[in-house]
Amino acid sequence: MPTVLSATMAIGLHRLSQQGVITKRMTAIEEMAGMDVLCSDKTGTLTLNKLTVDKTLIEVFAKGFNNEHVLLYPARASRTENRDAIDVAIVGTLAEPKEARAGIRKVHFFPFNPVDKRTTLT
Repeated sequence: MPTVLSATMAIGLHRLSQQGVITKRMTAIEEMAGMDVLCSDKTGTLTLNKLTVDKTLIEVFAKGFNNEHVLLYPARASRTENRDAIDVAIVGTLAEPKEARAGIRKVHFFPFNPVDKRTTLT
């Protein structure tokens, strides 16, 4: 049985390599096959590094707020000049990106802080 498994894994590894997949260990294929969820960073290693916001998934539970508020407030705290993928995706949800800062005078920008887990614009 181990010989059959090794041969099957080798065939699978060969087919994956023909599609441009690089693996260091043959057992990595078996481990990937057993995964339900793959978590990755946003470096673009496994993706195109193009983030999107799915407006259909936005749910608002606070009274006095709607989907437009949920999209506008984070856009106001985004830094559009640095072209960060997250900021670009958030500002891109607005019909007119300039409306993100319309009527706002920026006093200070606090970039993302992993301790507080927030970006702030005052």
